[in-house]
Amino acid sequence: MFRGIILSMFLMFFVACSSSSSDHVAEKQGDLDPTFGAPDGYVLYEGWNRDSYVGLAIQANGKIVVSTGILDGDNANVGVLRYTPEGRLDGSFGNGGLVTWDGGNGKDCGRSLVMDGNEKIVLTGYAHNGNDDDLLLVRLNRDGSLDDSFGTDGVVFYDNGDRNDYGRGIALQKDGKIVVTARSTGGGTSQALMLRYENDGTPDALFGVNGVVVYESGGGNDGFRDLALQPDGKIVVSGYTRTALGFEILTARFSANGIPDNSFGKSGIVKYDGGNGNAGARGIAIMPQGKIVVSGSNDNGSDLDVVVLMYDENGFPDSGFGSDGVVVYDGGMGNDNGRRLTLQREDRIVVVGNTLNGNDYDALVLRYHADGSVDRSFGSGGVAIIPLSEGNDWGEIVAIQTDENMVVAGGIDGETGEVVTMRLIGFSFFN
Repeated sequence: MFRGIILSMFLMFFVACSSSSSDHVAEKQGDLDPTFGAPDGYVLYEGWNRDSYVGLAIQANGKIVVSTGILDGDNANVGVLRYTPEGRLDGSFGNGGLVTWDGGNGKDCGRSLVMDGNEKIVLTGYAHNGNDDDLLLVRLNRDGSLDDSFGTDGVVFYDNGDRNDYGRGIALQKDGKIVVTARSTGGGTSQALMLRYENDGTPDALFGVNGVVVYESGGGNDGFRDLALQPDGKIVVSGYTRTALGFEILTARFSANGIPDNSFGKSGIVKYDGGNGNAGARGIAIMPQGKIVVSGSNDNGSDLDVVVLMYDENGFPDSGFGSDGVVVYDGGMGNDNGRRLTLQREDRIVVVGNTLNGNDYDALVLRYHADGSVDRSFGSGGVAIIPLSEGNDWGEIVAIQTDENMVVAGGIDGETGEVVTMRLIGFSFFN
């Protein structure tokens, strides 16, 4: 009798799991989730300005926020979209789920965003001032209205003289201060910048020099892209630098006040030379044990491959990850572009980008274990390729929901540019 009760309880549990996951039983990890933008697993918004940077955040209530640039005739405006967990535009946000901001002087773009503790949206990007581009910070209230307690009417600019200044990555410290990575171009050079602002949008004078850190290697072309904050307050950034060998992946660590951390690499800098003078990083994350993982692209001599690097806390390649700290993905058909990454349960590493299928590019999602081996429970041998259109499809950024499903934002560069937001099944009880 006891065994019968146990068997009955197991069958009830099995049926309950099957019922609660009924929408997912036919799919596996790495498949598009048909409950998002049903039945496609993705949603599109026409008008993407084709700027490769796209921002993404998931609110506590499951709503999904995406930042980008939206075309307006020959102009482009900052655009912020908010979707419900089901993939519908959220009518309670902005104008039918879309907020736009137009600086009035030319093309503007929203690139990366974060949510603060009050679920206000802070984004960075750039705005044209009539002569050149300035770094842009905007803070929105929950309903999409500008937060007039931030900067001037919710907006902050950074103008590095007559140069073009572009915000790229953004993070929030525990004390509410905002850290931004950027690129500043002009006079035939490109500088890597990092800036920090107080919660009200004023520059933090205690950070770098008057709130700004500038990195120039001497090669004339440097850039910071993504950033991550360590628990001890140190800041790690990823990007690229030009040397006598060509472009190399740059990973740097700074103190909480923007001073290069001499305990990391050489004077706070680590470089990765892929061997063919064309390598650059997009993403960075900090593993629970303090190791640093970086994603990007590297030239193999014929085309580009996705590359993932792992460093220990001192900036040395982690010999327990891949081959001497390096993992490479080569789809075999041409260029494979690695974009940003995030961490999932059990120290899994998720990297997004795109891959050439012989004719055009498909969105790409890769998942690895902490030792760099492919996670074969995901997609096809750890690889999910998502052909969304007959144009070029991009996965630019990925975030993990509380149920472990993955949200990826990017774009489709077809006849018309479209912002794409998709959801993939990231965990299944059955596989």
